[in-house]
Amino acid sequence: MSRQSTDEEPAVSPRLRPATSVDVARLAGVSRATVSHVLNNQVERFSAETVARVRDAADALGYVRSAAGRTLVKGRSDFVVLVVPHTTLTNIQDVIETLSAEIERLGLNPVVHFSVPQAMNATSRRLQHLVETLRPAGVIDLGGLSARDVEFLTENGVSSLTEREPPRFNAVIGDLQAAHLHARGYDTLAYAFLSDARDDPYGRMRADAVTAYCARLGLAAPPYMRVPIERDGAQRAVEELLARTGRPVGVACYNDLVAIALVQAAGGLGVAVPGELAAIGVERAPVGQVMSPRLTTVVADVPVSLSHILNALAEDFGGESRRRPTPDEAFSIVQGETT
Repeated sequence: MSRQSTDEEPAVSPRLRPATSVDVARLAGVSRATVSHVLNNQVERFSAETVARVRDAADALGYVRSAAGRTLVKGRSDFVVLVVPHTTLTNIQDVIETLSAEIERLGLNPVVHFSVPQAMNATSRRLQHLVETLRPAGVIDLGGLSARDVEFLTENGVSSLTEREPPRFNAVIGDLQAAHLHARGYDTLAYAFLSDARDDPYGRMRADAVTAYCARLGLAAPPYMRVPIERDGAQRAVEELLARTGRPVGVACYNDLVAIALVQAAGGLGVAVPGELAAIGVERAPVGQVMSPRLTTVVADVPVSLSHILNALAEDFGGESRRRPTPDEAFSIVQGETT
């Protein structure tokens, strides 16, 4: 015998499905084509009463238009792809969050694509599939596109939001570090990369800027070094550097982790910081500001430093443009005790 429902046992509700354009058309008393036109803002041929009826029906049903449908109408989707390199940059999350917030504010949807140099062919195929499937409104390259990727995007008419006079901010960082060390009395400079298997496009640009600074002022070309984030390796790196340059030497570091490793290694070797070795980092990591000696570093105003991309988004999608900042507005030095 079947079990009877009681007052204590609530009836099981049928599973609800998302509303479709057919449901909206039925509720509004119009055709499905009319619904499509109205919800894509193609309303010139319809009365105000019809437009209001369709929109009210869509709101009442909680109807969400499909991305595929919007893509067919507009020729592109509402997605913006952020191409991120497989990088050692420690504040990349801040960059992604800033750009994603602006993309969403403009009514678009961010999609993050990570590039992996060790699997470049697979990475490029994945990006190509993403572009062909999503038909993105634009692509923002944070340093992860290969020349082949750029060519593919151009051939497919995908707008690049980072090719419009991008500022040389990584060069500014390197130049700022070198000028600070030189002003503090260090005529011998060096550049320290992070010893890591990941790609480092930002570090290369900063190191080139330190080299260019030395050339302009007639200083010796700065040696490059790679610093692992572990005690013995960092101490070997300091010993090798001092054997090449002598003392004192000022080191522009790729980021705060490298600078912290150098400073701690120098301390373990009895090398005076900042007397015999000075170090300046980038990104103002909190641990660098509580260690002793407190780290000198370059700090970025992330939204200001991304203004060229934010302006490109505004230009294409109707946002508010920003004044182009000067390097002094984008970056500043936090004076610590290591220079």
